[in-house]
Amino acid sequence: MGLLSRRDHSELELRQKLAQRQCPPEDIDFAIQHCLEHNWLNDQRFAESLLRHGIMKGHGWQRICLDARKKGIAQSFLDLAQENDQHDWYEVARDVALRKFGDLEGSIPRVDMKEHAKRVRYLQYRGFNFDQIKYALSSESDED
Repeated sequence: MGLLSRRDHSELELRQKLAQRQCPPEDIDFAIQHCLEHNWLNDQRFAESLLRHGIMKGHGWQRICLDARKKGIAQSFLDLAQENDQHDWYEVARDVALRKFGDLEGSIPRVDMKEHAKRVRYLQYRGFNFDQIKYALSSESDED
């Protein structure tokens, strides 16, 4: 109960944490089932929270999906969370680019090809696809 009182966990995370504390497997199964019955443990709710948190951190859909897989969340839960709370990933990418590379006027200054490539890699790492990156960096010229 202490683990779930701090923050939501996925079923896999809770199993791993209980196993680290040397709990017997049958006790882990019983605890997980009890938490599921009382809706204290809900992978759909966790997926929605993970999506919101990822967007606040400036992550794109691909990065959020990767993080969800690591935490044992099924893609279907994440897809449903995305359907319920539609996000414009192009605008999310644009906001991230403006925060990282923008100037005081709220635009992205022109840079040379080498710096542009660094910016593209940064946004790729954050989980955005090429179309979203192109849109996010659209005010920036590819060449000086």
